[in-house]
Amino acid sequence: MGRIDEAIDHSPMIQTSAIARNPLLTGGSWNNQLTIFADQTIATENVNENAVTPRFFETMGIKLLAGRSFDDHDISPPGQPGYRSAIVSAGFVKRYLGESNPLGMRICQGTGPNAKPTMEIVGVMSDFSYRGLRDTTEQAYFPLYEGEHPFGTFYARVRGNPEASLESLRAIVRGAAPTLPMTDFRTLDEQVHRSLNAERMLATLSGSFSTIALLLSLVGLYGVMSFVATQRTHEIGIRLALGARRWSTIWLVLRDGLVMIFSGICIGLPIVLSLGRLLQSQLYEVKSWDPAVIAMAILALCLTGLCATLVPAHRASGVNATDALRVE
Repeated sequence: MGRIDEAIDHSPMIQTSAIARNPLLTGGSWNNQLTIFADQTIATENVNENAVTPRFFETMGIKLLAGRSFDDHDISPPGQPGYRSAIVSAGFVKRYLGESNPLGMRICQGTGPNAKPTMEIVGVMSDFSYRGLRDTTEQAYFPLYEGEHPFGTFYARVRGNPEASLESLRAIVRGAAPTLPMTDFRTLDEQVHRSLNAERMLATLSGSFSTIALLLSLVGLYGVMSFVATQRTHEIGIRLALGARRWSTIWLVLRDGLVMIFSGICIGLPIVLSLGRLLQSQLYEVKSWDPAVIAMAILALCLTGLCATLVPAHRASGVNATDALRVE
């Protein structure tokens, strides 16, 4: 693993690279309870953990809010297993330490009476996604050393187009380790795209059902307004015979359709507000209340409903007054 890391790092197209024991955005995680030795001993719930090489946060563009990143001095020497230091997330600090300064605090993996302070918190990183894009759990990271972790996921920040660099990276890995099988070889954007497959499928299904519902409502509105116009044919004939203009006849039918449309919007808005949180929990980066989206949806409903109403209204305005007066 070290030979591959060195080969990748020395490539001129690589800005920076790093290794993580567990890959991100795959739904899996390495988690454990931690013990914090502060003014009082604090036992945490399960925290998502990972072991990474020193330049991992720089490679992934993760901001360090306090302290420092890992360096070679954080790696335990051969024959001395265990971690010397840790970097925790801002969410971890907020939940378990509050306003206390975490830098320099001692922690260890596991809980119980045998827990001993073996690691020092040397940095605090900004929260970022671990298992999935909506994952907001607390995290702790430790320095990775090859003796304990002979496997890992390589991350590289390249110069230029990432997709164009994939074949070059494959060649670098083959040159360093010809027999090593390469799996999950993809860009981070592709990984994000794959992690949203479930949300994308749900959005596609929701959009399809919404389109079908809209078409059915248009057909229903057209049928109702055609029936209303037919029932009012005698009234329309009297109005035309008394000198009513064509646009007033159109408005007579159109007004009834607009009342139905606006009544439906008034009924639907509270339902949208009540179901917004459910939608937010199912789709990534979808807000429970988005005025712009709701306004666009209302406008689309009004325009399509208006079109469905205009057809029978226009047909009613073209009726012959003499024929309309004969209708019983």
